[in-house]
Amino acid sequence: MKWFLPDAVWVDGKLHRDLGVLVAGETIVWVGAVDERLGEVERLYRRVLLPGFVNAHSHAFQRALRGHVQHAEGEDSFWSWRKRMYALASALNPEAVEAVSTLAFAEMVRAGFTTVGEFHYLHHQPDGTPYDDPDELARRVAHAAQRVGLRIVLLRVAYARAGYLVDPDPTQRRFIDRSPDAALAAVSRLRGHGLTAGLAPHSVRAVPRDWLQAFADFDGVVHAHVDEQPGEIEQCLAEHGLRPVHVFAEAGLLNERFTAVHLTHPDDGEIAAMRGQVCACPTTELDLGDGFLPAWKLGVPVCLGSDSHAAIDPFAEMRAVEWHSRALLGRRNVLPHEGADGLANTLLRMGTEHGARSLGVNAGRLAAGALADFVAIDLSRLEFASSRLLPAIVFNGSPAAVTDAWVGGRHVLRDGRVPGAERVANEAEAALRRAGLAG
Repeated sequence: MKWFLPDAVWVDGKLHRDLGVLVAGETIVWVGAVDERLGEVERLYRRVLLPGFVNAHSHAFQRALRGHVQHAEGEDSFWSWRKRMYALASALNPEAVEAVSTLAFAEMVRAGFTTVGEFHYLHHQPDGTPYDDPDELARRVAHAAQRVGLRIVLLRVAYARAGYLVDPDPTQRRFIDRSPDAALAAVSRLRGHGLTAGLAPHSVRAVPRDWLQAFADFDGVVHAHVDEQPGEIEQCLAEHGLRPVHVFAEAGLLNERFTAVHLTHPDDGEIAAMRGQVCACPTTELDLGDGFLPAWKLGVPVCLGSDSHAAIDPFAEMRAVEWHSRALLGRRNVLPHEGADGLANTLLRMGTEHGARSLGVNAGRLAAGALADFVAIDLSRLEFASSRLLPAIVFNGSPAAVTDAWVGGRHVLRDGRVPGAERVANEAEAALRRAGLAG
């Protein structure tokens, strides 16, 4: 067993001095006063220990768009961005999928993420033909995370169509399953390979009602895009006479294991009906012009994701929920909280505990029995000087402040460096060039 002894530990909404975290194998066994008879002590000078951040919604391959979509080609919107994203998805071979996913996951580790929920919908060859191993791309993405030491939950996407009364789109052929049973069988195969996997019916646009009903008895976490765009809601009303949250509810999917991703355009009836969790992806939603969820109205936990990886920064995601709420409402300190550290605690729980709950992982908190996933924050940095520490970490922190990270007790980030990061970056650039994509 081993003790980790920083200057402070964030436990139960407070920074505690003179506490250590005792780890045995992959698990935290105790948080309390250090007893050196129980294990060696690693002193983490001028550090605060936080739970590892949880990225609850990722499309790793979209990291290849970084820098290539920050200019307009005509009138630009989410839908024009999506065409460019589909062109990328059609061009990636398995090697490039793995290489760019490894790059995205390495950047996540560098930023302080210790778990990712990968919303994975690249399944087949570009013409829709399955690979000899029908799960090749999912397994390559999982291997990419394992390579850099990131914990991964594969949210295997079910995708049936381009939309209600919408002609098939050839650029979506890689996504399409033959039936809901085919999607469920894929999840079972991934679990058989020892991977942690959940189910992700993509959206009401891409998945019809009978498929959603077929997923009602699924025994794991379920994630879906919900209310991301007004056009999606209009299609849903035309097909069902209901808005998306109510369609998921009628299908029997709204429960504690359900996560609605985005929820940027709900009405009050949907907010009242919502169960489970909501995953906000603030940097992507702002980048794409999606809109923004009314976080101050929600009665369910909110977790966070970096989605398209316009940025990979848990601090930016946390504070954007609050800052954008302020911009919309014209007032400050909007989200529910009590006390000087209350708002920082609310946002930290979004970035840690709530994301772990959304993915069904026993992490996101420093407590006995939880997985030993945690990060060290450098207190010596100038941005934290003469500040109230916890709010300063949340509102002024950045990936540069994360010095070290452990996943299941394994040291995956050391002194701000991901082992092999330069090689990962070079491999991604080379793979994308071989696939005919600019670096």
